[in-house]
Amino acid sequence: MALNKILVAYDGSELSEKALDLAIGIALPNEETSLDIVNIVPIPLLNESQVSNLKDIIDMMMEDGKETLYAIDDKIASLGERANTLLLTGTAPATELLKLANGGEYDLIVLGNRGLSGLKEYMGSVSYKVFHASEIPVLVAK
Repeated sequence: MALNKILVAYDGSELSEKALDLAIGIALPNEETSLDIVNIVPIPLLNESQVSNLKDIIDMMMEDGKETLYAIDDKIASLGERANTLLLTGTAPATELLKLANGGEYDLIVLGNRGLSGLKEYMGSVSYKVFHASEIPVLVAK
């Protein structure tokens, strides 16, 4: 199976670092392999008045997501234009990751077993949901 396009979930956690390192290790030897590294900013379901009251917090969360992706620039530099970063938002990170994976002609999803979110009890494990619902192979870093 050729791995031409790999999707990596990255949130700056130790295990997402391992996932990124695994993906880079897979991509480096094959010049046809590209990486899309995605950070998904979890936005809670809010009504319109709540959104306006929390706009500053959401803006801050988006800025944190951008900084998380900027922090890996040196790490992915060896891949040149074969590495792209994406910043997404959504109420359910696993769902957003699956939508992206299923619509992007990816050959593999790489993610850490556990991320930074303290919402695990509320939302469930992103890696568990992705692993069980994905239509493509998933590699989970532990």
